[in-house]
Amino acid sequence: MKHIICIIFCILSLNTINAQDSTKVEAPKIITKLKLGQTLDFNSTSIKFLRVTEDSRCPSGVNCIWAGQAKLIIGIYENDTLKEEKELVFGVKGINPKRMEEVFTIDKKTIYGYTVSPYPKDKEKIAPENYYLELVVK
Repeated sequence: MKHIICIIFCILSLNTINAQDSTKVEAPKIITKLKLGQTLDFNSTSIKFLRVTEDSRCPSGVNCIWAGQAKLIIGIYENDTLKEEKELVFGVKGINPKRMEEVFTIDKKTIYGYTVSPYPKDKEKIAPENYYLELVVK
């Protein structure tokens, strides 16, 4: 009986070792929060969260016909000079965490728009200084 238990234990141990060898590890996602008005620097290039132009997302606790969207403008700067402004749209057909939008690539890093927070609540207005943009750096 001891031999059977020992054989079973050895077989299970071998399967565990093989399973670990076949595991593929994905590179970690770095999520950076950028508050309205703040800048994120990448050497000579930087991103600045400039403004929110629309936030029609359906507030939590409310039934809406349309889910809504949030639109915001970011500035991409090169050596402190504005190179371009980009509109990021979060919502219905815009960015969502399952389909991130590439903002730009620099130094073998790609920056993606992930989400905008906070999410609206019923009968509560979001103050502009409370908005922040979450970016994923890969």
